[in-house]
Amino acid sequence: MKKRQRNKILKIVARQINSGDFTKLKPVHFRCVSNTISDYIDRKYITEWRPWWYDQIDNWNSMSLADEHKKFFDKCLQEIQEWTGIDMEKYHKYFELNHKEKPKKRRVNRKPRKEKEKPIRKLRNPRVYKIHVNLGGGATEWRSIIAEPAFQYRGYEFFIAHYEGWWCVSDVATGRRIVEHDRYKKAIEIAKERIERNFDKYVAQVERFREEATA
Repeated sequence: MKKRQRNKILKIVARQINSGDFTKLKPVHFRCVSNTISDYIDRKYITEWRPWWYDQIDNWNSMSLADEHKKFFDKCLQEIQEWTGIDMEKYHKYFELNHKEKPKKRRVNRKPRKEKEKPIRKLRNPRVYKIHVNLGGGATEWRSIIAEPAFQYRGYEFFIAHYEGWWCVSDVATGRRIVEHDRYKKAIEIAKERIERNFDKYVAQVERFREEATA
C-alpha cells in the first residue's frame, strides 16, 4: 500500500474511533491499521529494544524482563497514537468488540484435521524447538518452531531458525532470541561470542526467567 493511501485510511479510522463510533471498520481499513501497528512494534523491537536489552546484560540481575517489555510496548503505543492520531485506548475497545476471537464450539464426532507440515528449508538437522513470542502489552506465549542445533556451551543448548526474515539464534532454556542476522554462520558466531563473554549474566537471567515462570 502506498504511503499516501495509508495515511488517508489512518485519518478516516482516527476520525471514527476517536468519536466513539465502534462500528466495524471496512476490512481494508482494519487490515491497514492492524498491519501499521504490528509492523511498527516489530521494527522497533528488532532494531531498537532487543539490541538495547542485550547491551544491558551487566544489569540484568537488577532488571525485570516483564517490566521492560511493558515499558517498551506502552511507549510504542504512545508513539503510534501520536503518529496516526488514533486513540489507542478507544481502538483497544473497538478491537475487543469487533475482532477478538470467540471460543469455537467443538463439533461432535469429527476427526481433527491434520495440519500440513511446512517444508523445511536449508536445515540439515531439523527439529522442533520452543520459542517465547511477545504478544504485546508484556504478554508472551510458547510456540513451536522448526530449527536445528546451533551450538552448546557449558551445558546450555542453543538453536537456529529462519524466522521473520532473519536467522535467529535462541536458547533452549528460555526460548528467547539471543541474536538475529541475515547470515546463518554470522548469527551463530555472534551468539556464541555473546554467551561466552557474558555467561554468568546469562545464567542469572535464565534462573530469573524460571523463577518468574513458576511464580
